[in-house]
Order: sequence, then structure tokens, then C-alpha cells
Amino acid sequence: MPKKEKILIFIDWFLPGYKAGGPIQSVNNIVFHLHDEFDISIVTSNKDLGESVPYDNIEFNTWQVKANYKVIYLDENHQNSALYKKLIKEEHFDYVYYNSLFSIKFTLLPLWTFRKMVLKQVLAPRGMVGKGALAIKPLKKKLFISLFKLNGLHKKVVWHATSSLEKEEIETQFGHGLDIRIAPNLSSKMGEYQEKEKSEKCLNIFFLSRIALKKNLLKSLEYLSHTSSEHTINFTIIGPIDESEYWTACENYIMTLPSHIIVNYLGAVPNYKLKDVLKAQHVLLLPTMHENFGHVIMESWQNGCPVIISDQTPWIDIKEQKTGVAIPLSDASEYVKVIDSFSDMDQDTFNTWSKSAYDFAKSFTQKPQLIINTKKLFN
Repeated sequence: MPKKEKILIFIDWFLPGYKAGGPIQSVNNIVFHLHDEFDISIVTSNKDLGESVPYDNIEFNTWQVKANYKVIYLDENHQNSALYKKLIKEEHFDYVYYNSLFSIKFTLLPLWTFRKMVLKQVLAPRGMVGKGALAIKPLKKKLFISLFKLNGLHKKVVWHATSSLEKEEIETQFGHGLDIRIAPNLSSKMGEYQEKEKSEKCLNIFFLSRIALKKNLLKSLEYLSHTSSEHTINFTIIGPIDESEYWTACENYIMTLPSHIIVNYLGAVPNYKLKDVLKAQHVLLLPTMHENFGHVIMESWQNGCPVIISDQTPWIDIKEQKTGVAIPLSDASEYVKVIDSFSDMDQDTFNTWSKSAYDFAKSFTQKPQLIINTKKLFN
């Protein structure tokens, strides 16, 4: 049996962490689908997103062997160039995969450290070069991109774009003639479809993402505030607080909502528990400023939940398929209108949308070509 090629993945946060959401699932799904063919090792930090306390019951700064991969959890003192050189020399990796663009310790530092080595390196910007994403802290990000280009690092990697839209975004920021390969994100295995109870004039709608300006929770609350008072709307917020001042603004707005809107904040929910939470949910509301793929959108569909999203994702033509509606951020009245229309739906009408969402996700995630395209990142 031929020896497996080795992939070293750098990611800021990984399992058992869950607060970083989609990026963790992206890497976990790569491991799940590719471990039979590749020997995969992961370098990550020893804390979850936003946490000051390290993980419990995990040994740090040494390799931990899991079922399908190896992982090393580094404390801050070991997130350095010397250790990264040591890891590469000891293991003789064939490929390095970076799961972020704007990460100093887990992209820029190792990429700079390995710049003179004969090593195939793959970089997934994870939606960070989209117009909406770059509009947040723009000066810092422009400086980062300038330094990246100045040192020619953008020409030393294979770029992992998850859609043709993201390929265009990479070219806009870093120029043409780069090695950009499109491989949509892989997804986890789906369970069987389960019908949801839905009454007319009632809607269980949810927000699933980090609580940060880019994800636009405050706008979601504004849209909900203008919905018809004839409806009973239960709004569940799921996700870690990434920007505390932004969350304070959301909390203040929640206090002003009309009585027909009932808000429940669940905090961050580990991915393995998400299916149970979404059993009772009808529709995702995510007027995001930008998503290169949108794991939470796919997860909503996988759980039979159609979506109300912005037009700043790859998922644009979804209304005809009855999987949801994509609306420009400038059209607030349309968001209100669509939320009201989902509230008005009876059981049979909602079932049609719910099953369409599930069927689309099943069809999309089970395409063998998705795995083939991901493998092509490393060939």
C-alpha cells in the first residue's frame, strides 16, 4: 500500500473549540472526507475563540493522536517560527494548508517561516477578501494585504476559493495569474428529514453566527421590529459574542421590540448539539455583509430550515427552488415582507419549503465532485 502524503493544517481554533463556527467545521469536514487518502496533522491554539482560559484535560505543545488525525495545541509561547520549523523538519510534510487570511500566528508567521522551503502551500481566505468583509477595520486589512503582496507571498500559495465569486474577490485584491482552485466547502453527513410543526401566524426564526458587525444581528432585530403585530415571532439567537460593544447595542434594541417578538439568546452551541436546537426552528435570518460560502446557511438547509439572507453570499437564486430568499441589504422593507410571509404560512406550505431546503442540501453535499475538487487543492 502506497504511503499517504502528509498535510499540515494551521487553524487558529479547532475542536473541542466551537465558538469560531464555520472555519472549525470546514477543517473538520476536510479531515472526515480526506483522511483515508492523506495523513492529516493540525496545528492550533490551546483556547477557544474569545477565551482567556485554556482547554481542560488536554496536553499542550505535544502531538495528540485522534481517530483520523493528529493535533497539537500550542500555548502562546510556542506559537513561533522556531517551533514551526521544527514541526516541518520532524514530520516531512508534503502540503501546508492555512485556514485563514488575516491570522498573524497561524498564517502569516508560518507562511513567512516556510517561504524558502520547497513546500506546496494552500491558503483558504475564508471570505475575508470580500467587499463586505474588507469594509470592517479596512485600514488594518489593507496594510496586511499590502505586506502580503510586497513580500510576494500571494504567488507562493495555491488559493482555495469556495466559489467563483470568491475567486473573483481574490483576483481583485491580489491580481490575476495566480493559482486559484475552486472547491466548495465539504459538509458533514446528513440525517433523515424530519417534518416541523408550523402554525399560521407563528414563526420560529433564528440567527446562527458570531455576534459581530459583519453578521448583522442588529439589522435582523430592526427587520423583526417592523413585522406585523398579528404574528407571534420567536427569535432565537445562537452564537458567541465576538464584539461585546456590538452585543450591547443589540441588547438595548431588544428592550425596545414590540410584544409580538419574543427573543431568546442561547449563546454558543457546539456543532454536535445544533441538530437538536434546530428541530424546533423554521427559518434562518442572516442579513450578513459577506459570506464566501456560509456554513450556517448549509447547516440550516440540512436541518430543513429555509433561509432569509442577504445577496452578499454565493446563494443568490434560491427563491425559485423554495430554499429561501436572498435580499439586498438596502431593501429593508423586503426583509420585513418576507418574514411576514413565512409567518403566514400554514403547515403544508411551509412543509414544501422545508423539504426543498433539505433536498437541496442533500443533493449538494453528496456530490462526489466536491471531494474530488478538494483533493485537487493538493495535487
